[in-house]
Amino acid sequence: MSVEVRIVSKTPPGGRCELYARMLFEIVRSHANVYYTLIPADLNPEEVTPPLVLVSGTPVHPEDGVILTPPEVLRALEKAGAELREGSSPPEERLWELYEEFLSGI
Repeated sequence: MSVEVRIVSKTPPGGRCELYARMLFEIVRSHANVYYTLIPADLNPEEVTPPLVLVSGTPVHPEDGVILTPPEVLRALEKAGAELREGSSPPEERLWELYEEFLSGI
């Protein structure tokens, strides 16, 4: 079973859209069955407000209402059936590095 992640992004992507794309790139590298697509909001068939992360079609909303944290993203992926590649370590530490890097630039 594969896990599809879509990031509906502003055009051009920046800020949270870029953070989410970077986080998902790390997740794809460490998981065997996760695939993601970055979709500009104006090309997305559904009317949603970017940035939005959808895991297997289900929106993942930040608990604080502003920005997704690594545990929130990883929980959504785990719930959808994401599986680590053999020999891979969970990417949470790297995701936190990206998150902190993003916050320091705000």
